[in-house]
Amino acid sequence: MNYRILLLTPLLILTPLQAQERSSEQPPEIAVPEVEGGETVEPEVTIIEEEGRTVHQYSVNGHVYMVKIVPAGDFPPYYLLDLDGDGVMDVRRDGPDDIAVPQWVLFRW
Repeated sequence: MNYRILLLTPLLILTPLQAQERSSEQPPEIAVPEVEGGETVEPEVTIIEEEGRTVHQYSVNGHVYMVKIVPAGDFPPYYLLDLDGDGVMDVRRDGPDDIAVPQWVLFRW
C-alpha cells in the first residue's frame, strides 16, 4: 500500500504543473480572411406628383419594394409593400368586393 502511494505522489504533483504549462501557451494565430468593404445599399426614391396625391417609389437595384402614397389634404400617407419580392405590391383583401386595405402608420418614433 505504501509502495503505491510513493508511486502515485510524483504523478499527483506533476499533473497540475503540466496543466499550467499547457494553459500558459498562446493559441496559434488563425488567419482571418480580409473583409472587403462594400458599398452601403441606399434606396433610390422616385417622387411622382399626380392629381390629388404624391407617390414615392422606393427601389434597390431597380427593384421597387415599397410605395408611399401621400394623399392631398390633411390625410396621412399609406404604404404598399412587396412582401415576397415577386414585383407585385401586396394588398390585403378582407371583403368580397376586394377592397384594398391601406397600411397606415399608427406610431412613429
